Amino acid sequence: MNTFDILNLIKNTDRYNFHSHSQFCDGRAPIDVMANAAHEAGFEIWGISPHSPLNQPEPCNMIKEDMDEYLAEASKLKELYDGKMAVLTSLEIDYMSPDFGPHIDYFQNLPLDYRLASVHFVPNQDGVWLDCDGKFERFARFLKDGYNGDLRYVAEKYFEQVLMMLEHGGFEILGHFDKIAGNAAIADPEIENQPWYEAYIDDIISHAKSAGVIVEVNTKSLADKNRFFPALKWWQKLHDADVPIVVNSDAHHPDLVNAGRDEALEILKSCIK
Repeated sequence: MNTFDILNLIKNTDRYNFHSHSQFCDGRAPIDVMANAAHEAGFEIWGISPHSPLNQPEPCNMIKEDMDEYLAEASKLKELYDGKMAVLTSLEIDYMSPDFGPHIDYFQNLPLDYRLASVHFVPNQDGVWLDCDGKFERFARFLKDGYNGDLRYVAEKYFEQVLMMLEHGGFEILGHFDKIAGNAAIADPEIENQPWYEAYIDDIISHAKSAGVIVEVNTKSLADKNRFFPALKWWQKLHDADVPIVVNSDAHHPDLVNAGRDEALEILKSCIK
């Protein structure tokens, strides 16, 4: 499935989601429970996207040894919901380096319907990869002890990873491309207003357009952080660049399969001019 196929699939419906998690990574429910919750919520298209195996052990990511089981369970769900809800098989694949990302043979050879690519890890000044997502308390500890307190370094390295991921390609949907702001903006509430920061946003949007990928509006943090990823302030730039957008809930819980999506869809329909 390519970008055109995805956009064609959703052209007549908003009842879709291409980003969800389950017991295969850091989700909070089995894959069949998540799919059932999506069906009961009226979804017509449900994408399953566990955090991909990594080239280093991480508790939030699935392991390679579980891949066959995941693909088999996803295949059963495709059959179970055939004619009622299209179940799509994917992974949320981390980009770590030119040697590890959605473009490598391992991920390209898996029987996936599409690939969702995201950045969560940022190397520190010594080349140690740290997960900059998750709770701010951990991020603050990493910032102090792992990055020598250099917040700009962290943000710039994050965006550089996104740009390199776009250059290497191998995926259809770009996940939460400014997710670093979830923690960085707590450490410095003015960081998103800095000219250098906005320049990175512009560069990523330009690269996304050139790469022909779909950009995700991620709604997972609307309830607890009152924000989307990318931030609402950048949506007009995406619209002006004619970059295609999908709205994903990044659901980790069955009761949150549609969390924030209706609000985001309403804004997209009414406020983007």
